[in-house]
Amino acid sequence: MQDKEPIMTPLTHLARPLAVALLVLAGILAASPTLAQGGDRSAAVHGLTQEQVIARFGEPERRHAPVPATGKHPTPPITRWDYADFSIFFEKRIALHRVEHGKFPPE
Repeated sequence: MQDKEPIMTPLTHLARPLAVALLVLAGILAASPTLAQGGDRSAAVHGLTQEQVIARFGEPERRHAPVPATGKHPTPPITRWDYADFSIFFEKRIALHRVEHGKFPPE
């Protein structure tokens, strides 16, 4: 019996280089939070505690009182801290979002 060459489709020869390129790209994104999040690393606040926010950005210019729960289903209090160019919203003591002032819609 003769050895038969595998049947190759026109794009089969690209599979290995494409897989390698995707692995390299995944490594770059994993190593770079800035690229993975698509923005400025200093803007990423989700999950930080209030103490970590103060350590990163300093004391806020203004701290708003927590918004109390309303309605039948209790919700955790939401607090807002204002800085010169942005505000940070917290659920209890954990940061949820950073919103840049004067940018609507957000980028």
